[in-house]
Amino acid sequence: MQASTENRPLGIYLLIGLVQGLALWIASEGWPQGVAWRALCSALLVFTVIGGWQLQLMWGALREAGRGPRILLAALLPALLAAALAVQFDQPRWYYLDETSGTLLLWSNLLLAFLLTPFIQALEPERRGRAEYATLYRHAVNNGLLLFIAQLLLLVFWLLILLWAGLFKLVGIEAFETFFESAGFVWIASATVFALGLWIGLERGQMVDALRNGVQAMCRFLLPLTTLILLLFLLFLPFTGVGPLWATRHATPILLTLAFAHLVLLNGVVQDGRQPSPYPRPLRLLIEASAHGLPILTGLAAYALWLRIDQYGLTPERVFAAVATLMAVLHALALATAVWRRGGGWLCGLRTSNPALALFAALLLVGLHVPPLSPLQLSAASQYGRLLDAGVPLERTDLGALRFQLGEPGRTQLARLRQRLAGPDLEPARVEALQIELQRLDEADSYWGWRREQTVALAPPVSWIGEALADEGGSLARAVAPQDCADDCRLFAIDLDGDGQSEALLLRGERLRIVPVLQRNAAGDWRWIGQLRVAGGQALDGDTLAEQLRAGEVERVVPRYQALRIGDLRLEPSISE
Repeated sequence: MQASTENRPLGIYLLIGLVQGLALWIASEGWPQGVAWRALCSALLVFTVIGGWQLQLMWGALREAGRGPRILLAALLPALLAAALAVQFDQPRWYYLDETSGTLLLWSNLLLAFLLTPFIQALEPERRGRAEYATLYRHAVNNGLLLFIAQLLLLVFWLLILLWAGLFKLVGIEAFETFFESAGFVWIASATVFALGLWIGLERGQMVDALRNGVQAMCRFLLPLTTLILLLFLLFLPFTGVGPLWATRHATPILLTLAFAHLVLLNGVVQDGRQPSPYPRPLRLLIEASAHGLPILTGLAAYALWLRIDQYGLTPERVFAAVATLMAVLHALALATAVWRRGGGWLCGLRTSNPALALFAALLLVGLHVPPLSPLQLSAASQYGRLLDAGVPLERTDLGALRFQLGEPGRTQLARLRQRLAGPDLEPARVEALQIELQRLDEADSYWGWRREQTVALAPPVSWIGEALADEGGSLARAVAPQDCADDCRLFAIDLDGDGQSEALLLRGERLRIVPVLQRNAAGDWRWIGQLRVAGGQALDGDTLAEQLRAGEVERVVPRYQALRIGDLRLEPSISE
């Protein structure tokens, strides 16, 4: 990317950034509740933000024949998908970072635009709409670096703004901090500075060239490292087995992270597929061997994800994980095939597979926004089927997601479930259990409130050592439930403060160092008040301690160092002996 000779007026870029910032500000201040208005506002917002970025990236190509309509289409497609998302998903505001599925779907619009933009930039009329891979690769890398430059400028800008606010706050002037924290300034300033960063990157093409050369050099250095990690992992796997891997419960993201890191670094070394291998023959053979091991790695990730889905069903996050896993498997197979293709450059087969896979990924992203491939639709149907399956324990279903997290598809399946329970074709025991769960769901005001009550209801009761204390309202069970107690938790009642009312000690695990303490408040509800620590850093054997408590080998010990009260001030001892 050479120094720009195109006319890119700075004022146009700042104006686009200002319009984007205003749109984001207005959306953050108020969001319509009606479905039609929500869909329209979502489409306009995404069109403004994504269309503005694409207009900035391709400003010099607007006058070329056929380029303008394609740019318009590339901005309209994510906007229409955002509208389809708004119809399915109840967004209390346009960005809802507490809701993972909605946030992922919104980010997928940006990813879709990033995938399609290089194809528009690389289209050449004289080639009848066909794009050359070298041009595609160059535009994709340059676009990523331009976005990085803009983000870097934005980061430095906000660090200086925070310094400005903090400096004046030191001398008692807080007006700057108040102004800088206002939503209007945050959105407008961020979008405008980001637009300025894109303009700087486009006008200073040598900066992008230098960054690209540096990134490619780092890829050449790091690729042997991921190759070594991948090969060693596959080498040790037959001896360790896959059990420890499944036990992490994060096998899929860990394996996919390694797979995508290896693919990105390798593509950074291969570049446009015309260069020879930059490595000596032994190292090149190891890299090619890792290319054959990559399908095994991605296959393990796919199997780990399948085990998770089989256990707990689909969720929007698992649908996205399935799409990412599918793309990783396809890229791994394409890479393994490219190893055997000779001539035209090292791994030149990627020149054919990468564009096709990029378009396929864009197609999948489009499908994720509309039924029947929508993550909301797929997840709702999955949970509905599992709830009706008597062979699936209720603790491995997600009834609350149908009401709180899966939008209109979830509510539709929840209504179907209620109708189905009224029919005669289900087992009476399953119907009774589901009716209890539905009653608990109707009483909940949020997903996590329902989840907490379900955990308490389905969790086995914690055993007591000696006399058991009453738990009329279930507050003790609610307090203990988050501790993930299985068979290794026990409760013991003892009056620690001598007020005639016993506290409860929670003994958890085989080797105890800390014993949490619960106490009733004035309303009679149990709450955590602190913990007892083993003196001297020793660890107690849980079974031995339980036997001693049953035998009555326990007494309250007056502390050696007592607290002091000086007027209204209380001084508590914290003395190491």
